[in-house]
Amino acid sequence: MNLLRGIFPVLFTPFDTNGQIDADSLRRVVRFELEGGVNGLGVNGFASEAYKLSDAERLHNVEIVAAEVAGSAPLIVGMAPGSLETAIELANLYAPFNPAALMTLPPSVMNYDESALVDFYVALGDASPAPIMVQQSPHYPGYSAGGLSVDSLAEIAARCANVRYFKIEGPGSPARVAELYQRVDHAQVTLFGGVGGIALQDELRAGAAGLLPGVGFNEFFVRVWAHWEQGETDIANSILQTAQPLVEAVSGHGHEHSLHARKYLMQRAGIITHATVRRPMAKLNTDALEALGKLVDTLGLRISRGNL
Repeated sequence: MNLLRGIFPVLFTPFDTNGQIDADSLRRVVRFELEGGVNGLGVNGFASEAYKLSDAERLHNVEIVAAEVAGSAPLIVGMAPGSLETAIELANLYAPFNPAALMTLPPSVMNYDESALVDFYVALGDASPAPIMVQQSPHYPGYSAGGLSVDSLAEIAARCANVRYFKIEGPGSPARVAELYQRVDHAQVTLFGGVGGIALQDELRAGAAGLLPGVGFNEFFVRVWAHWEQGETDIANSILQTAQPLVEAVSGHGHEHSLHARKYLMQRAGIITHATVRRPMAKLNTDALEALGKLVDTLGLRISRGNL
């Protein structure tokens, strides 16, 4: 099989003023991202507020996005199962949508030892009809106990051929990517970065083959990846330098600030109807959002007011 590589933004979930999923807005976000040249899409990750959705809503998100994509691009579906049995049930539930990968967080309620989580991922990979992406996001409080050592991650890859992907994000991610890159078969496994691309330059240098960012301004990352793959690292780094103030403004102040920021920009551009974030939520900083809008306009991006 051809491994996923490149830029795969994780879609946020648009809501109406009552906090219910706005399917039409979600479809417009899908089209906006695909028209920007991304390599595929993700749904039901942290960026989707999946932790605030019901099981039925998470399935509905997948139904909406898969129907809109209609097989035109790979789709990564996120899962946060509490057990192996529920993970396998979810893998089978999502199978009809032909996901390119199931991005799977480790069970996190209990402080399991690493061997238990290694066995969990291996057993899930063996049972799943779709390839598994191990998501390592220990910077989120609920998943701090699920951070696995590079030895454990390498063991998962060695024991299960259906675990094809690792998303490594949070503090120290470039060093972890670099170490894991030396331990896996690159013909069988791909490593990705996250956290909105804050550490993308270092992650690419370390061996990452792409990024799972949020939505809104991925033309930057699409160009970076295209030049990086061609060995034009100086050009890629120059683009990243231009993008970095925006990346920091959106993704450098906590996860839910990023949610507010991306929804604000998308509503401002007329792509979504409302910028609702489900409660409980982090406090909205309106001054920071207005400054962000001005920054976007100076960069002349697709999401700028004058470019849509």
